[in-house]
Amino acid sequence: MTSENHIGLFVKDLAASVEFYKDFFGFTVVKEFGSSGAKIALLDIGGGQLELIQRPAPLDVSPNCAWGHIAFYVPDFEVKLKKVESLGLEKRIVTMDNGNRLCFFADPDGHTLELMEAGL
Repeated sequence: MTSENHIGLFVKDLAASVEFYKDFFGFTVVKEFGSSGAKIALLDIGGGQLELIQRPAPLDVSPNCAWGHIAFYVPDFEVKLKKVESLGLEKRIVTMDNGNRLCFFADPDGHTLELMEAGL
């Protein structure tokens, strides 16, 4: 059976992005390495990995990219929602028909993240 291994995101500042994901979600760094001049960090996201890649040349990592977002189920939704607010991040809350809430916001590089209050 095929299974998810990792999600890769280009970032402007690897150290800042690693710190954001460690601080916000509590993800841990599995490995840091270089490849063809790029600096790369792999973070354990529980069931897979998030690969953060800082390329050697400046890269436009505009939030207007072809993919939509990365969603994370968080058992402490209210705590994470307060953290989004304390960081002053712009957010969008969606309430599903079953009453569960979703929170959309952007990471430091403009990638859209979704917090899920409960499974869909």
